Amino acid sequence: MQVRTYRNLVDGVWQEAAGGQTMEIFCPCDGELVSRVPASEQVDVDRAVAAARRAFEEENWAFNPRLRSQCLSAWGAAMRANLEELATRLALETGKPINEARFELNSSIGYVEYYAAAARTLYGTSTAVEPGLLSVLAREPVGVVAVITPWNYPVTLLMRDMAPALAAGCTCVLKPAAQTTGCTLAVLELLDQIPAFPKGVVNAVSGRGGTAGQALAEHPEVDMISLTGGLETGQAIMRTAADTMKKVSLELGGKSPNIIFADADLDKALPFALKAIFTNAGQLCTVGSRLVLEESLVGTFLPRLKEEAEKLRPGYCMEESTTLGPVISQTQLDTILEYMEEGKACSQLITGGYRLTEGGLDKGFYLAPTIFLNPPMDARVVQEEIFGPVLVVQTFKTKEEALAIANGTAYGLASAVWSRDIDKAMWVARRLRAGSAWVNCYNKLLPECETGGYKQSGMDRAGGAEGMLKYTEVKHLCVDFGI
Repeated sequence: MQVRTYRNLVDGVWQEAAGGQTMEIFCPCDGELVSRVPASEQVDVDRAVAAARRAFEEENWAFNPRLRSQCLSAWGAAMRANLEELATRLALETGKPINEARFELNSSIGYVEYYAAAARTLYGTSTAVEPGLLSVLAREPVGVVAVITPWNYPVTLLMRDMAPALAAGCTCVLKPAAQTTGCTLAVLELLDQIPAFPKGVVNAVSGRGGTAGQALAEHPEVDMISLTGGLETGQAIMRTAADTMKKVSLELGGKSPNIIFADADLDKALPFALKAIFTNAGQLCTVGSRLVLEESLVGTFLPRLKEEAEKLRPGYCMEESTTLGPVISQTQLDTILEYMEEGKACSQLITGGYRLTEGGLDKGFYLAPTIFLNPPMDARVVQEEIFGPVLVVQTFKTKEEALAIANGTAYGLASAVWSRDIDKAMWVARRLRAGSAWVNCYNKLLPECETGGYKQSGMDRAGGAEGMLKYTEVKHLCVDFGI
């Protein structure tokens, strides 16, 4: 396995951190060194923000939607041409199975392609208020955007957040997650193949959240912060951004309910329920971590789900047969094990609940797929985001009870309801306090459609038209042409 060394991107130039310090990234599967990346400080952030500000004010970008569309299209094409190499780097840094890494890359390209087209349709409105007076509401880019991405889906969430900012005419400074910086910067290296992309429009500084991330949040020349991450990080960003009145867009945690009624198509629901929680070892913001199951299905559907969970094959990320990867780190593994012990103490353990160590898995951070049945509503395993392969099953008798259970946490990012009775399904879906409510499916995350959180799952929306409009300001232009 080749160890790659990456650098910061500032004003079109790849460079080391000013202090010369680096960080190392290890594969969660076996602890092998994968990448070396810069450990940036305040001075590196200052340089990147200055480059983004210069590009916003001087380059032919903010008011040239055709150029923006052309550049984003070329970037998407370059990603597609290098998909296998990018997927390999992604798998090695995250530990996710190579097939899941390929899926993520294709999803990322979908966002780039969608916003490449949307860049040319950033419409305003006009109103003839009175004779001789025309009011125009114009959409203009907000300016310099700091994009702070997480480690669980580093490339998809990079493009879901950065592509619409660029499409809107903004310039960007990226701060990738420390655990997955290399694979994220590998995507940005493709910009070298696109001469039309103006220098300074995209910049990147690698570093830890408490240094590089905090410096971006505090920087007076950053106009907006787009963050996908945890609740505590989002709260800290909001507090810091208030000092300079930055715009803030946050997608935070989730504890998403997946409601299955007895009259659902259970053969269809089963694989969705399985993937909703165990894809990427449960490390997904919209993961269906609470299966809200009609009580009569406990003796039929739940044994089938247990059987399928136990068939998942843990292993090295580059093996095509692997269907369950490790969690990201020792810290994450220890945290999840604590939740598992609490779950055992307050509920019925259906399967799992332990670390996997046989067959060489002890070198990585592997956990058995775990299912708990009916813990108390106030249990931590019900109320808190675990971010691991742990499913909580909660049973109900009526649709009202199902709804109360589903809405019974502080989160509201995603949800789903399964039933052949479309009236009942829509009655529940419209009352779910979540930014996404899937009916007879799960995790249909589409570039054309918005996602985002209610309650403590965040603010603003990503994807679709709203995902681009949030990176704009509305300007009122009033033209008096009266004689």
